[in-house]
Amino acid sequence: MTTAFKMAWLGSAATLLVTAQAATAQTAPAPAPAASAPGDQLGDIVVTARKREETLQSVPVAVTAISGVQIQNNLASDLAKVGELAPQVSISQSGSGTGALLTIRGVSSASNDSGLDQSVAVEIDDVPLSRGQVVTAAVFDLASVQVLQGPQALFFGKNSPAGVISLRSADPTNRFEAYGTAGYEFVSDQAFGEGAISGPLTDALKARFAYRISTMKGYIKNIAPVVRDIINPTVIDPGAINGDRGPSSRDYAGRLTLFWTPSDGFEAKLKLLLNRQRRNASNGNSEPFCINGQVTPVLLGTIPIPNGDCAKDRVKSHGGVAAQYAANFPYANGGKPYLDSDLGLVSLTMTKKFDNFSLSTTSGYYEQLVKFMAVSDWSPFATIFATTRDKYSLLTQEIRANSDFDGPINLMAGIYYEHFNRPYFNSADLFHVFNPLANNYSTSNIDTTTAGDYYSAFGQATWAIVPTLELSGGARWSYDEKRARLMNIDNNPNSATGRALFAAGRLLQSRFSDSNVSPEAALTWKPSRDHTVYAAYKTGYKGGGISTPFQLTTVVANNGLQFEPEKVKGFEGGYKATLFDRKLRFDVVGYRYNYRNLQVVSYNSQTINFTLQNAASARIQGVQGSFNWLAVRGLSLSGNFGYNRARYTSFPTAPCYVGQTAAQGCVSGRQDLAGKALLRAPKFTYQVGADYDSDLIPGWDLKLSASASHSGSFQTATDYAPGGFQKDYWLVNGGIHLGPQDGPIEVAVIGRNLTNSYYMLNANGWSGSSNANQYVGNFNRPREVVIQTTVRW
Repeated sequence: MTTAFKMAWLGSAATLLVTAQAATAQTAPAPAPAASAPGDQLGDIVVTARKREETLQSVPVAVTAISGVQIQNNLASDLAKVGELAPQVSISQSGSGTGALLTIRGVSSASNDSGLDQSVAVEIDDVPLSRGQVVTAAVFDLASVQVLQGPQALFFGKNSPAGVISLRSADPTNRFEAYGTAGYEFVSDQAFGEGAISGPLTDALKARFAYRISTMKGYIKNIAPVVRDIINPTVIDPGAINGDRGPSSRDYAGRLTLFWTPSDGFEAKLKLLLNRQRRNASNGNSEPFCINGQVTPVLLGTIPIPNGDCAKDRVKSHGGVAAQYAANFPYANGGKPYLDSDLGLVSLTMTKKFDNFSLSTTSGYYEQLVKFMAVSDWSPFATIFATTRDKYSLLTQEIRANSDFDGPINLMAGIYYEHFNRPYFNSADLFHVFNPLANNYSTSNIDTTTAGDYYSAFGQATWAIVPTLELSGGARWSYDEKRARLMNIDNNPNSATGRALFAAGRLLQSRFSDSNVSPEAALTWKPSRDHTVYAAYKTGYKGGGISTPFQLTTVVANNGLQFEPEKVKGFEGGYKATLFDRKLRFDVVGYRYNYRNLQVVSYNSQTINFTLQNAASARIQGVQGSFNWLAVRGLSLSGNFGYNRARYTSFPTAPCYVGQTAAQGCVSGRQDLAGKALLRAPKFTYQVGADYDSDLIPGWDLKLSASASHSGSFQTATDYAPGGFQKDYWLVNGGIHLGPQDGPIEVAVIGRNLTNSYYMLNANGWSGSSNANQYVGNFNRPREVVIQTTVRW
């Protein structure tokens, strides 16, 4: 994208579209946690954790509400940065498989096998999604984000054993409002524009259009040189063929919302989201590194990597593929690494209110096409690379009824259905052995189609035993069916790996089905408006399924591709209070859950393959809490904390890491991880922050914000390799917003991760290397410093 074009759309963004500050408050179902009403008290926060509007103070659920204002003030333009705003949550984009890691309280699903659903569900405008590739979607023009922690069985379509992240975009406003924001981030050279226009079209129809556009050069420097190929010296490898920085990206997103109220008691809301992402690598946020004092990385055991280093320093030597090897290779893009993601989401919610009950339906359609080519030896020689085409379509339908009787008992009941279809193709080149059957250098080509249907019925009864005491209980019945057809195409007869593959042209079919009932119950005591005590028994379930391996080997095919459901049950209890004339609000929650058959994926960097299995069991228990305090008019303080002890209670078949000895616990290629912490499960996390609206400058609005969060150390490697250890780190954010009082313009300087913490959420052995000291990690974005201008009218 040319500089002139960037300036053009940034200029338009500064003079076009986006809602005023008042519009944000009007459209948000969840106001900012520190919002005051009328200026000297904390206002209620409205959440929909049980699919009806309740205050955060009164709902018997562990939920963190993040307002649209907080999203903007912390530069949370993607799900990974949204995760940093909630306690015990971590999210990262990854380069293969499901495309992401989403973790709550240490419970997650690995990203490496694309046959997995996520243990953490992401709901966008009432459509539940379980595919990690949704992290490529831009986060913009939101009313609120709600993070529900712990198993959620009843209210979010397919129940989730770890939790739900629910995003609600802003709705149309009752009068015309618009805003436009243009900004520039200096560290990654990112230019962006965001905005919206909203208002009534007729007496019964309102509309809102919002957009986000972004271009970024990246925060990791790539210094891969042009080199002579080590396998065929007549070939010249092109080095950093996609430029000297990454992950370079171009993102375009738009959302249209229509809100129709033709008569009293009926409303219909249609939302259409389109999102396109173009990156110069699917694994652009990864970097190789070494441990134990090693300073020079090597490939294939002995070959030094030109310009390679062993440090986590945002510098790597990661080349493209020579044109000779990329020729006639499906989706290889001429040897240039890339990731193309295109997704669309349609949500239609209709609600009819009667005298004593309401009926609502939500229809959803989601489609995403992801294509990429990635070099997986992290060297200029590009001896290993793979290409993927992954298309996912999802159709969902929910019908729900809620009663509103005057008596002590009320009911909720509904049904939910979804159908998905996923054709998937993957081709890999391992060490450039020519394949005469395919007329290219592919080692393996796997073509699969997976489809499935999910049916569920759910219900809950709520009994007001006395005005201050409520008992609720319900369950979700689920039936899950998946069907897969897998076939290898053109196995390379000249490659040892190719000869180990399942027979080419032979169709392998698998069918999986399972049913489950997940009950839950809660007892809630509300002695007054400002105090809530609750205790809950909760269960959760994530269906089993059929693995989609990176390579379909004979061993994998003979051992079976199916994996069992993941289940959880346990208890939590909490206390929520608002004190001191509604100037202080806090909550504290304790929990204990037992998990069975956690679905775990491990990577063997020597065989270059992934293995999916069910870990035996795990237990998580801990305490978390948060507070908001309106210290004086204009100054609010906030914070949260978490103590989380998440441990395998049994995992005797965990794979050993490269170089692990019997003295270190490796017996016949297996180790027992019982007693070890789950991945991405720090024992302690905490955060403090402050927001100050100042009138220090006459005639001007000055807003200051600052926050600091700390995460304890954790392990990121499934095999518990030493290189997977992530030490503790701090994230510090801050911002200054300045504009004339009642004026249309605001200028802001915002910093995110000012401590420049460069932390990883996933690590594996270095493909193409048998060196036990070499690893590759997926790292989240380091420091950002942004200057931006917002125009409102």
